[in-house]
Amino acid sequence: MSTKEDVLIVEDSPAIGMLLKSYLEKLDYTKIHTCDTGSVAIKTFNDLVSENKQPIVLLDYMLPDMDARSVLTQMLEIQPNARVILETATEKEDEGIKELIRLGVYQYLEKPIRFEKLKETIETIEKEQSFFAKESEQVEMLKEAEQQAEEKLFEQINFILKSANQITLNKIIGILGFSDDSISDYLQKLQQEGKIIELGEKKELACNQCDSVRTSQIFYCPSCKSTNFRLGKLIECYDCGNISEESTYENDVCPSCKKEIKALGVDYRVMQNHYICNECKDFFPEISTEYMCLKCEHKFKLEDAHWRSSVNYKVTNM
Repeated sequence: MSTKEDVLIVEDSPAIGMLLKSYLEKLDYTKIHTCDTGSVAIKTFNDLVSENKQPIVLLDYMLPDMDARSVLTQMLEIQPNARVILETATEKEDEGIKELIRLGVYQYLEKPIRFEKLKETIETIEKEQSFFAKESEQVEMLKEAEQQAEEKLFEQINFILKSANQITLNKIIGILGFSDDSISDYLQKLQQEGKIIELGEKKELACNQCDSVRTSQIFYCPSCKSTNFRLGKLIECYDCGNISEESTYENDVCPSCKKEIKALGVDYRVMQNHYICNECKDFFPEISTEYMCLKCEHKFKLEDAHWRSSVNYKVTNM
């Protein structure tokens, strides 16, 4: 099947029309349409454009029912990027020809037409149309890719919302890793559909280096900085001052002085909810804490943190 474009010959001379058609057929142009009046040319051109075609037009300067200017302007109204080749014996410097060129004539061919020049002009048009067709295809592929990326983004937001009873806009942005108007637009759409509701502004602790609200609290031993610790109950023997875990006082006997402890508050005291480091064996009533940013891995103290506010959302019907 030929891949050549349609060609519309608008020529009131049957002899010239037949010569043009015969030559174009030799160049493998098979979809050739001929007409000898401007009105028929405009109708034929409109029909072709309605079929999503981009015909190349060979337009005679002199027609029996209207001038080339009228035909050209009407064709350009139908298809602003129409490729119209003007054929005329009138010199290019003529003011009428200059006006047509200003209006949008693609090329000017002087009669008698040199077929090699016609071939060169039409092949140039075909190359341009092929280029723009590929460009249009690339644009469509890009649009499709953008649509797929947007759909994937919405799926990610849905997953995030379903995984949390409540979550802030800053937290959603932090998990996604970027900020975009499409995120807010999609959340607004979900609100309109009754799937989420706003709970007002919420302030969150943020990294003092990158401002991300995706942070994790880290607990560690104040002595050796180890995170390997446990919660336990300690007993202090008043007689010798030994402090150790409850499990070390077998049969209520102090592991240090070997004396039996009997009366609470007299022989010993219990130290509830103390933390015991598994590394350095130190114990402490409170553990140390700091925060780590999950985005940039920067560690910081609570007093050095930044605070950020954003809308807090509650999932109602996801």
